[in-house]
Amino acid sequence: MVDPSYLDAIKQFEGYTAKARWDYAQNSNGYGTRARFAGEVIDQAEADRRFSDEIKKAADFVDKFAPGLDDGSRAALTSLTYNAGTAWSKSGLGQAVASGDLDTARSLFLQYNKAGGNVLDGLVQRRLQEVAWFGQGGPTAQVANASLAAMAAAASGAASVLSAVTDAPSAATVVATPRPVVQSTASSSIDSAPTSFASLTSDQVLLSLLSQMSTASARGGNDDDTKKSEHRADQKSRENDIRVSTG
Repeated sequence: MVDPSYLDAIKQFEGYTAKARWDYAQNSNGYGTRARFAGEVIDQAEADRRFSDEIKKAADFVDKFAPGLDDGSRAALTSLTYNAGTAWSKSGLGQAVASGDLDTARSLFLQYNKAGGNVLDGLVQRRLQEVAWFGQGGPTAQVANASLAAMAAAASGAASVLSAVTDAPSAATVVATPRPVVQSTASSSIDSAPTSFASLTSDQVLLSLLSQMSTASARGGNDDDTKKSEHRADQKSRENDIRVSTG
């Protein structure tokens, strides 16, 4: 079973709701589990029971898909499965996990921050905390790595992630949000090749290169215009000489 400290963090992510409410794809109550009917009310004990059942199913799926993972990576993928389902296993993320490429897995993991067609700040923050668990990271680990910030910003398009990442809240202080149907923010199919979000420096180099290409293109265009103007002037001068000689 998943370590209790991780389970507590996942409960914090989900939040407890006694009365069922609609959250993008289903009526949910307790800790984000499916309600039996709209408006159903359950107590804490029933919420804990349902959570235990569903989180065990998620953990069993992860163990079957990728046996032998470290505790942190296993917990992060279990949390993602509980929150978003098993589709990740058939995507680039699943391929990275199966091949043991944790760097690529971290990058793709952060893209699962979208619900209802929109990037949700709550999911951005949740994925940031979960991705810190990879490689046996603790459930209250702080995300202070600039490369993780760059990956999260690129995945979400939210510049605020970069300024807030070093102050990422612990699992104990995360604000609970309704459990959404989570999608990857990748612009193409979820099975497409992984997108690299290595660092902010690489983006700056790319922008500089594009700027230089644009400047060179503009200079080339100006040179062409100058040559055309000189050609027209020479042609007009020859025409005037012809008129003088025949006049």
